[in-house]
Amino acid sequence: MHIISASKLFLCDENFTILENFAFAFDEVILEINKIEILKQKYPNAKLIETKPNSLILPAFINPHTHLEFSANAYTLHFGDFFTWLKSVIQSRQSLSKEAKEELIDKTLTQMQKTGTATIGEISSFGSDLKPCVKHSMRVIFFNEILGANALQNAEKKQEFLKRFEKSLEFKNERFIPAVSIHSPYSTNLELAEFGISLAKKHNMLLSTHFLESKAENLWLRKTSGEFKQWLGNFTPNPKPLYTIDEFITLFKDLRTLFTHCVYLKEFELLNPNLHSITHCAFSNRLLSQKSLRLEKVFKSGLNVHLGTDGLSSNISLSMLDEMRANLLIHKDFDLNVLSKKLLLMATLYPAKALNLNLGTLSVGKIADFSVFEIEKCDNSQLPLQFILNAKEVQKLFIKGQQCKF
Repeated sequence: MHIISASKLFLCDENFTILENFAFAFDEVILEINKIEILKQKYPNAKLIETKPNSLILPAFINPHTHLEFSANAYTLHFGDFFTWLKSVIQSRQSLSKEAKEELIDKTLTQMQKTGTATIGEISSFGSDLKPCVKHSMRVIFFNEILGANALQNAEKKQEFLKRFEKSLEFKNERFIPAVSIHSPYSTNLELAEFGISLAKKHNMLLSTHFLESKAENLWLRKTSGEFKQWLGNFTPNPKPLYTIDEFITLFKDLRTLFTHCVYLKEFELLNPNLHSITHCAFSNRLLSQKSLRLEKVFKSGLNVHLGTDGLSSNISLSMLDEMRANLLIHKDFDLNVLSKKLLLMATLYPAKALNLNLGTLSVGKIADFSVFEIEKCDNSQLPLQFILNAKEVQKLFIKGQQCKF
């Protein structure tokens, strides 16, 4: 058992409570939050963990959408338009995947921890990220991804996916949690989607999908027009969308699913607020979609919306702090201090709920995933904003009560 104290605690509860000069006792979970003198009397054998005088403790960040297999990207992929980017991905994905060796992915995971992230949702397209994710101390929700538009290739696609999927099951434990990703409505035909979803149901797994990320996808699904029609026309005569928007969402009925992007979604009422959530990747959307999620409308809908970085295929950083800073600049219709608190919840409490994990807030009974940062003296009314603007790396990071070694 340990006791740790700080000058400030962000509980990251729904009210965004800030405690001053408090401490908490913990082992694998948080046992009690109180003044340090009281905790020392109650737990005389607990080991005290020292922190600097101006320190802040908050729940470790949760990044539910990464693509580590593209960790080698810099200068290679093209930005500014989704289809420009997509063509560059198709051209370069094999070479980028080869460059993203185990050592690079391990280094990327460690850098994420240094910026306060303890849990990620990794979208695995090829399985080359499996070993580093299994070996690392990061908690990983490992979304095995399935895709394929051509039904003639379904048997081959199923076999390849099943091999990766079953391999991931061999390593399942409390820190490595296999899951399923259905890539998108423009890339995954119904048979493959239902195959992946059936496996998720069988194993009681989480689901993730990319949805309505670009103008091209929006025109394709809604009007059967635009660049997807031209592109797919190169491979099949008179191409048609694989789904309507309603049909695609219905695939995930009664299933816990993270819908990533949704910048062109209008029908928020079709999502189930008890099971469905939206992963908002603002930086990626700016580079590829030229449009951002309407946060205020999503908040009013009652849906869980949380932050993700996407991969280095469409971002320059996997730091949740950098992603929050991008959100501060993009969402200009919010008061900065109000938005700052919301963004911190979107990096802690809200993704924990979306992933159905006992994490995301400093409260009794929650798993002891938390980070310690050094801060300057600051009024509490400004502290969340100033923390996002200035924080870079942690002093300490704990996952299930164990301090990470960098």
